[in-house]
Amino acid sequence: MKNIKSAIKDFFCGGVIGASMLLPGVSGGTSAIIMGIYDKLIKAVSGLFSDFKRNAVFLFTVAAGGCIGVAVLSGLILNIVNTFYVQSMYFFVGAILGSIPLMIRKAKISAKNIYYVLFSALGVILAVGIGTIPSLGSFSGNGTFSEIPIQILCGFIIAVALILPGISTSHILLVLGMYEPILNALRNLDIFFILPIFAGGVIGIFACTKILDKAMERFPQQTFMIITGFVMASVYDIFPGAESGMNMVICIILSLIGFCAVVILSFCAAKGITETFNYG
Repeated sequence: MKNIKSAIKDFFCGGVIGASMLLPGVSGGTSAIIMGIYDKLIKAVSGLFSDFKRNAVFLFTVAAGGCIGVAVLSGLILNIVNTFYVQSMYFFVGAILGSIPLMIRKAKISAKNIYYVLFSALGVILAVGIGTIPSLGSFSGNGTFSEIPIQILCGFIIAVALILPGISTSHILLVLGMYEPILNALRNLDIFFILPIFAGGVIGIFACTKILDKAMERFPQQTFMIITGFVMASVYDIFPGAESGMNMVICIILSLIGFCAVVILSFCAAKGITETFNYG
């Protein structure tokens, strides 16, 4: 019974993560942090073969939820965002800010070691710096043999952007000149173009999660505070600007709702209602 409840929760989290990634500027890592399973995902991918059955089932459940979330909720979410763009972004800003107390709690920051906050500032600087990199130009996308190493490298970089919270994957694709080629390849089911990128993505995911997992185990405070900085920087990407009058009141209320919802969710996780890995 406990396993069934856990699977349902993981499936639901995957659905929310998949659906929220449709929002402009929102990364999968940020969504996973909001749902309280970011470190669990990192642990499962990094240690996939150490407990293959358990980790594979967990990852498959989350991935299945993500696919269903995209398929079922994509139309609804895109309609809501297109119709109420500013209000939607304010709600998600509140949700992102609501995840920060959870990250600080995981880092176990106290008054005696408050200097670790500097690591969150470093995370903000890195994320904003990456986000302001100008586009490198267009990628030809001709599928020639000479471009395969570039495609693999691009897949690797895209995987890192997917894992690290606060980094917009769509912007990274633009920087690499891969945005339109990948969309065209997906639209035309160009397997020969997609496969090298997919291979690079798989390599990038395993490499990045392995590094993050080790960092979380050996340097939990520094790592979680840097990740907190990445999360804080994601607000910079999606903040739609200040409103006025009644619209501002509504936006503030929506932000508070998003903030409180995530704080309550993280409180439930701390009480064991949802599973999280505990480092430190």
